[in-house]
Amino acid sequence: MQKIALPVLLLLCLLSAAVHADSGVTFVGQFGNKAVLQIDGKQRVLAIGETSAEGVKLLSVSSDSAVIVRGGVKQKLGYSAPGKTAYRQTPGVEVIIWADSRGHFQTPGTINGQLVSFLVDTGATTVAMNEVMANRLGIDFRYSGKPTTVMTASGMAAAHDVRLNSVKIGEIELTNVEGTVVEGGFPSEVLLGMSFLSQVDIERKGNRIRLVKTR
Repeated sequence: MQKIALPVLLLLCLLSAAVHADSGVTFVGQFGNKAVLQIDGKQRVLAIGETSAEGVKLLSVSSDSAVIVRGGVKQKLGYSAPGKTAYRQTPGVEVIIWADSRGHFQTPGTINGQLVSFLVDTGATTVAMNEVMANRLGIDFRYSGKPTTVMTASGMAAAHDVRLNSVKIGEIELTNVEGTVVEGGFPSEVLLGMSFLSQVDIERKGNRIRLVKTR
């Protein structure tokens, strides 16, 4: 068997690690201690210390980079600007949301054709609202919803899982979206959660969020 010189062998190992590290993962944006990543063509939102189904673990995140580990290889991902690797080059509809003075991302929109104000919240699993808002929108959650419980700042609260006929922001409209109605006055604002956000491409850069629907 032909022997390979140590420097050459080391170089081959480094090249192999580099190829493995560049395995279809791009950094799209930051939400607090969470990163929006594009992993093998799928969009994931990971908190620091969390590992995706594809085996990507998030170690740290900032506004312009994220540090991940995949397959034992540590890698720093720079921000992927639109038009490079973060988005497919296909026609789409986009919405830009700007942060308010508190750093919150709020935007007007509609649920079932009725005007509401959304608060973008990647920590919310669904589009969530309190029972007062649900009653205003004509959502008969006690009859059509599935009873469940959710954790609030005051502890566990009764809630109902529902299906929203449509959720629209700007020109982006999704149908049959999962929602949650919480009994009482929490949350005080309608939370635009992952049942909507996971179906669009999302990018945060500084004080703006860009949503793009490409499918």
